[in-house]
Amino acid sequence: MNEYVYCPVCGAKLIEKNINNKKRKFCPECGFIYYKNPAPTVCGIVKNKNRLLLIKRGIPPHVGEWAFPCGFIEYGETAEEACLRELHEETGVEGKIKSLLSVKSIDTNEYGSILIINYAVVTVDEYLIAGDDAIGAKYFNVDEAKKVIIPEQLECLEYEEALLG
Repeated sequence: MNEYVYCPVCGAKLIEKNINNKKRKFCPECGFIYYKNPAPTVCGIVKNKNRLLLIKRGIPPHVGEWAFPCGFIEYGETAEEACLRELHEETGVEGKIKSLLSVKSIDTNEYGSILIINYAVVTVDEYLIAGDDAIGAKYFNVDEAKKVIIPEQLECLEYEEALLG
């Protein structure tokens, strides 16, 4: 992930400075501090009759692999709204949030640090059709899902089982 070299506010070259006990990029001209915060993302975990809804990813990372419907939170929307939007865009399914499962932060090659907010979601309808950046969408029984899901999301499944059974 590329980092700032020049200040996005005034264009001056950034320097490293110890701020709040961390090395941060700082602009000596205007005082801008680059905090390098994680990008917030959401993941919707739909379990219906011991089956989990997964999408086959059509874009990097993990093209062609199975994952929970997920994506970035857009400016102006809540995490819950983003979760339900991503679910609908990627699967055609309408849902509602059942509960917050977990929040975790990981570093990725593609996006740098991301904050993943995982929700348990119940479906309002069952019209299943892949869309947006998904090239497939289908239900898997739990044991089958554990074998095909991308490794980064296996932990989400374990949270879901521990909290909701």
